[in-house]
Amino acid sequence: MSMRVSGMIKITAALFVDFLLCSIGLGAVLAAIVTGGILFYAWIGEYIAVSRDRAIPLEQLNSGDRQRLGRVKAGLTEDVRRFSGEDISRLKLYVIPSDQVNAYAYGFRNVAVTRAVLHSCDETTICAVLGHEVAHILCMDAVFHRIIFANVALILGGLIIASFISMSALWILFLALCLFGVCTSVFSVLIFHGIRKMTKGIFTAVQYTVVFLYQVVMGLISRRCEFRADRYSCQLGYRSQLRYFLTRFVEGQEPEKRSLHEILYATHPPVRKRLQRIGEYCPLPARV
Repeated sequence: MSMRVSGMIKITAALFVDFLLCSIGLGAVLAAIVTGGILFYAWIGEYIAVSRDRAIPLEQLNSGDRQRLGRVKAGLTEDVRRFSGEDISRLKLYVIPSDQVNAYAYGFRNVAVTRAVLHSCDETTICAVLGHEVAHILCMDAVFHRIIFANVALILGGLIIASFISMSALWILFLALCLFGVCTSVFSVLIFHGIRKMTKGIFTAVQYTVVFLYQVVMGLISRRCEFRADRYSCQLGYRSQLRYFLTRFVEGQEPEKRSLHEILYATHPPVRKRLQRIGEYCPLPARV
């Protein structure tokens, strides 16, 4: 199964589960609207991210950078076609005006490298970096992450609404009991405030738990996706260049020791583990 087909199945499955779960409480029509909204967010979020990063399209670069990146795209397109049969000719390349060495896969077909990557690396190394990002594009990793984020946002929104309704119901019940002369003592007022605080605390705890689980689980998924993307770049024949890029530009940026928070929430594996995995892969012969 190709990476693109696998990515499409992953996205379709996530949206289908969303539709089923929403249809239980909202009905088929509203479920379809919510699912469509999630898909729209997953699509438009890609272009919002490109605009946020002030990414410059390949066509708007100066002549030298445009030709250089054009050669990189042509070579990478051929390598991907030869290895996996995928057509990435419609891939949109951008350059982010940043001196930080990095690259980004935004969603369905938009990929960017920073100006530092374009000017600090040779063309084959840029191919290695973009080969990694192409794997994310083919598997639609960013799209999947946005869909999951939208689900979590809807859950948190639902919890906020449920909390508001619960607190309002408690106040209405308390006022009604006061009007009927049931809650007139200081003790009854203390009991009410205790129940109110406990109810609010339960909803707050559930919200924090949802956010914690989301960050931890998505961190695990993201780290797995990074290993897969490294492997794909190596399989394209860029093993030596990817290893050089990680050693030269990424490894020195990592702290020697990471806190528990950094370990739990990290979206990228430690470079030493990535380098170790790269050494274990069985790619096509590396370029020289």
